[in-house]
Amino acid sequence: MNKLILVLLFLACGGTFSALAQENLSLEDAIRFGLDNNFQIKIAELNSDIAENNNSWGQTSALPSLNVTGSYSLNITDNSENPTSFIQAKLESEGVQYGANLNWTLFDGFSMFAQKRQLELLEALSEGNAAVVIENTVQGIVLAYYDVQVQQEKLDVLEEVIALSRDRLEYMKLKKALGASTTFEILQFENAIVSDSTNYLLQQLALDNAMRNLNLLLQTSDTVWELTTDLSSPGQAYDYNTLWDEVKNSNQQLRNVMANKLLSEQQLRSAKANMYPVVSFNAGINQSDNNFSAGELSGSGRTLNYFGTFTLNFNLFNGGKTRTAIKNAQISEEIANYNQIDLQLNVSTQLRNAVELYNAQFAIYNLTAENVANQKQALDIAEERYNNGVINSFDYRTQQVAYLNAAIGRIEALKNLLDTNANLVRLRGGYINQR
Repeated sequence: MNKLILVLLFLACGGTFSALAQENLSLEDAIRFGLDNNFQIKIAELNSDIAENNNSWGQTSALPSLNVTGSYSLNITDNSENPTSFIQAKLESEGVQYGANLNWTLFDGFSMFAQKRQLELLEALSEGNAAVVIENTVQGIVLAYYDVQVQQEKLDVLEEVIALSRDRLEYMKLKKALGASTTFEILQFENAIVSDSTNYLLQQLALDNAMRNLNLLLQTSDTVWELTTDLSSPGQAYDYNTLWDEVKNSNQQLRNVMANKLLSEQQLRSAKANMYPVVSFNAGINQSDNNFSAGELSGSGRTLNYFGTFTLNFNLFNGGKTRTAIKNAQISEEIANYNQIDLQLNVSTQLRNAVELYNAQFAIYNLTAENVANQKQALDIAEERYNNGVINSFDYRTQQVAYLNAAIGRIEALKNLLDTNANLVRLRGGYINQR
C-alpha cells in the first residue's frame, strides 16, 4: 500500500515537466522559432549569399578590364673620380612613367553568355539547397510538435483510467464498510491502479523525452511549452493524380535536379564556344617624364604613347582538348537527363506510396475514433452494471482495458496519419515558404 501511496503522490504532482511554469507555443511559432535558430539553415543561406554575389557580369569575360600603372625611377652614377670615364662628373637621371591599359573581349563564341547563365543557375541551385534544409527542418519540427501532443494525450488517457479506478476503489471501500464488498475486490482495483500508474510513469518519461527533442530542434534549453495548436485529423483523403500535377511543379528536389540539367546544358554551350575565334580589343596610353643632369649639363623630356589593337585568336589545334571537353560535357548532360528521369520516377513512387498509405491511415483513424466512442459507451454501461452487481470486478477491468487500448490506438492512428501527411506536404513543396 505504501507503493500505491507514493504513485498517487507522484500523479498529484503531475510529473517532471508539468510541475514547472509553462509557456504557450503554437505550431506556427515553433516553426518560426526553429528556423530562426537553426545553424544549418544559417550556413545554407550564407552559401546562397555567396552564389548571389558571384552572379554578376563582372565574374564573366563580358566586361572590359582597365588597369592604371605608375612608376618612379632615380639613377645616380658618380664618375667624378673615375679617370677612365669619358664624362668625369656626377650623372643623375630620374623618370616618372604612368599610363592606362584597356582589355576587352568582344567575342568569344558566346561563352560569356553561357558563363552568366551558369552563375544564375548556381544561385538558383544554392537557394534550392537552402530550401531543402528548410523543408527538412520544418518537417522535423512539425513531427516533434505532434509527438509531444501525442504523448500528452496518451498521458491524459491513462490519467482518466486511473481516476476511474480510484473512484471505483473508494466506492468499493464504502461498500466494504457496509458489508457489501470483499477485500478481494478492493485488491483488484488497487492492483489495477498500480499497473496503470506504472504505465503512467513510463508515459510521463516518454512525454519528457518528446519535449526535450522539440527543444533540441528549436535550439532552446529545457523550456516547458504549453502547445496551443490542436492535434486533429487533416480531415480529407487525397487523389494521386491531382497531387502529382502539383508535385511536378513545386517539389524542391525536382526543381533542383532541373537546375542541374540546365547547368549541364550551359556547360556544353561553354565547351562548344572554344570552337569559335576570340576577338579582343586592347588600348592604352602611356606617358613618361624624364630629367637628366651631368655636371653643368641638364635636360628634361616627355614621351607620350597611345595605341589601340584588335586581335583575332583562332585555335586551330590543341591536341584534341576542345573536342574532348565537348564530348565530356555532352556525357554530363546525358547524365543530368538520366538523373532527372530517375528522380521523377522516385518522387512519383514516393508520392503514390504516401497517398495510398495516408488514405488507408485516414480510414483506420476514422474506425479507431468510432471504436473509442463505442468502448467509452460500453465502459459507462459496464460501470452501471458493476454498481448494480450484474458483472464482477474482472469484467469491469476487462472493459476498462479495452477502452484504454482503443483510446491509445486512436492516438497512435492519428500520429501515423499526421506523420504521413507531413511527408505529403514536404513532397508538395509546402514547407518551402514557411520562413
